[in-house]
Amino acid sequence: MNRSVIQYFVGGLMVLFSFYQVYVKEYWEASMYLSAGLAFITMGLIKNEALPRYKALINVLSWVFILVAVFLFLFLVRTEG
Repeated sequence: MNRSVIQYFVGGLMVLFSFYQVYVKEYWEASMYLSAGLAFITMGLIKNEALPRYKALINVLSWVFILVAVFLFLFLVRTEG
């Protein structure tokens, strides 16, 4: 299986799990899973070279999604105790 397809699959699963988190009213966790899933999807777009004109923009977006997911994870770890 192609690496970008695996990243699309994992990203899609994380986005779907974020919808479940919204369903159970865990909005902070939903936002973390959504940003992590979007990071996987944008990294798949970079590896697949689907949008070569926008590669720099997609790269910046992927880093933004990664950093948001990390900060949300650290926030959730700190506030869950």
